[in-house]
Amino acid sequence: MKRSTRAILITILLALIPTIVKLQVMIDPGRRQFQPGRGVGSVMTKVGTPIILPSQFVVGTVIGLREVVAGLLWVRVNDFFHSGNYEAIVPLTRMITWLDPHQIDVYSTGAWHLAYNFVDSDQRADRRYLAPAIKFLREGVDNNPTAWDPKFDLGFVLYNLKAQDFPSGRYWISRAWRENGAPDHVHRQIAHTYEKEGRIEDCIKEWKSCIRESEAVLKKNPKDGDALNHLTISKQNLDLILMRQVLREDVGKHPRDVDFEATFKQLRPRVFVLSGRANLPDYARIDVTLLDEDYKEPSPKDFSWEVDPNVTALVQLGMHGMLVENGKFQSEYDLSKDAKQYPFKKDRYVLTLTFNPRTASHQLVQNATGWNGEGITDKKYLDTSIPGLRSIRKVIRLKREDIM
Repeated sequence: MKRSTRAILITILLALIPTIVKLQVMIDPGRRQFQPGRGVGSVMTKVGTPIILPSQFVVGTVIGLREVVAGLLWVRVNDFFHSGNYEAIVPLTRMITWLDPHQIDVYSTGAWHLAYNFVDSDQRADRRYLAPAIKFLREGVDNNPTAWDPKFDLGFVLYNLKAQDFPSGRYWISRAWRENGAPDHVHRQIAHTYEKEGRIEDCIKEWKSCIRESEAVLKKNPKDGDALNHLTISKQNLDLILMRQVLREDVGKHPRDVDFEATFKQLRPRVFVLSGRANLPDYARIDVTLLDEDYKEPSPKDFSWEVDPNVTALVQLGMHGMLVENGKFQSEYDLSKDAKQYPFKKDRYVLTLTFNPRTASHQLVQNATGWNGEGITDKKYLDTSIPGLRSIRKVIRLKREDIM
């Protein structure tokens, strides 16, 4: 190629760059909101390690290759995951969603890491990261309003499994089911969530709805495997819920006295034992929360993975609670290695121990207590503050010196 021809081509290429950038802006009107800006070139992890976007990646975003760059970064996230470097994953997922706000899996993965993978030395997740996880996934919902996936993950993975906020979980799962392309298991999860709420008649109606919709599909296409599977599972679950209704019909006539009691004992600074008794079947679980006295569940307006380093929030719910065996429970908590997760900077704390029949993980427990606690009572600690629910709840007030 002649030198003069090469010079002409280079000149044309340089002249086209402004046009490419302008077209990129026109293609994506929301680009200003998501494009890399101040603070994207170097993002800090929560432990102060910088995650730097290489210069060639920045150039790629400027000339309209944002999705390509986002894809390359997603490959890098996979490398970090398999090496166990979770600290680096959240900043990178943030970069990717700035570059390409339509990568749904990135939102779900980033939220999951925040809610589940920042843990203490005994693998208890850091509750302070739940609100950022919810906010991050809400951003994914807002940026992908017709996608079912982020709505389902928000409802099931975060609200149902992690927060155990079943009304909120059902709301988002129901929204996911209304979107085109939502698989049948999303509908089934609505029925399961109604059961977790103790709304058994609504649960039965939902299973019947699942059966009707699968039968309608099979009427048109008798060989539809997905519809046949949906029908089989829905019928099995409906039969189970009806059988449980019969088994638990009289459970409230003679409620058992749980005779609940619980104690806190400090062994040494940041190390203590929780123990007690509960006249409950084996496999029952006791929820544990140890919070700053003035603790309020955060509700951030904007996403940030930074959390207040002065807040203490130890939360164990459902299957993560203390196990009841032979009418007793006991667990030792050694928080001496986890000063960052549990700073204990405040003067006063609230320790709450709860038995919630709705979240019982074993059906033998609910067969004795009922879905909503109609089969239990207690002279000291019966809690009926939530309409329709009878639970057991003891609150212990602690001072900093009791723990430290």
